[in-house]
Amino acid sequence: MAKLPKIGSDLSLSERAYRVIKDSILNNRLKPREILSEEMLAKQLGISRTPVREALKKLAFERLVMLNPGKNAVVADISEEDMRNVFTIRVALEPVAARLAAENITGKQINKLEEMLRGQEEALESEDYELYLQKDYEFHTSMARYTNNEQLYDIIVSISTQVQRFLILSQTLQKSSPDALKEHKEVLMAIKNRNPAEAEEMMRRHVNNVTTRILG
Repeated sequence: MAKLPKIGSDLSLSERAYRVIKDSILNNRLKPREILSEEMLAKQLGISRTPVREALKKLAFERLVMLNPGKNAVVADISEEDMRNVFTIRVALEPVAARLAAENITGKQINKLEEMLRGQEEALESEDYELYLQKDYEFHTSMARYTNNEQLYDIIVSISTQVQRFLILSQTLQKSSPDALKEHKEVLMAIKNRNPAEAEEMMRRHVNNVTTRILG
């Protein structure tokens, strides 16, 4: 099992355990089908088993972990069918989010999206793909938040978590990241120009391109 950092002790141990374990799964330090022993995780994190158990339940709800009653939890596997199902949802919803963002976004929010893309650019220059993925996640989920549609935002947050895993496991990041960043900039330009139709089309093109790069 990957070495995990101790997280200290305070009132949010379960949430902190959840974040550490989730980050390790998304970045493939904890790999598909790897056993997650509550006892071992608690020991590595320097906490009791109770917050670890709560963290694993939350991760199971997000389909990152599989819980087997009476047995250890395991990191959820990913099939090609899983990927296709998520991308079917993504191509239906994210273009709508881009359109709504173009209609509702504020100048301050545009500045935040621009900062995220600068962060992605810097991450590429330093070949820090974990940071690149973090900024990718922030870009997509923040844009969804700027639609002012909470239900749409919640769904996109959920599928973006899955997409992060796909991108890591597909081993396409190094090759595809420059194209994805260029596409992000095109989406943002359309949003910045308050052009909902173009924002929707640019996002649809981006999601279709990501799907092709991962699944062929």
